[in-house]
Amino acid sequence: MQFVANLDEKKLGKYKEELITREVILTDERLNEHILIRHKKEYNELKIYIKDIIEKPDYIIEDNRHKETLIYLKHVKDIDKNGRIVVKLAIRTDEEHCKNSIITLMQLNERTLKQTITNRGKIIWKARQE
Repeated sequence: MQFVANLDEKKLGKYKEELITREVILTDERLNEHILIRHKKEYNELKIYIKDIIEKPDYIIEDNRHKETLIYLKHVKDIDKNGRIVVKLAIRTDEEHCKNSIITLMQLNERTLKQTITNRGKIIWKARQE
């Protein structure tokens, strides 16, 4: 298990009051048994930007497919790629999760990015567009 970043509570809407911690972790299980199997190339390109995607996202979307889960989206200018990180929140009513944890990460093309913003759930935070 590795510490990755801290969530910015100001960007979390209704979840701000429910969180039991701001810390986000990546477990060995998710890294080795999911991410490196299904998204290895994407992980290798995005791994140095994970903290930035979580701490300074372009969008945070409340995932409509998974309870208490947020989708962090960011265009990473250095590599000209769109990163998506899915974070399971650790909230007061969840006895199983004591830390917020990364479920998966991947890169999205422009079409999939727009579909995610439009269809995957409610936007709870959006960065100012320059």
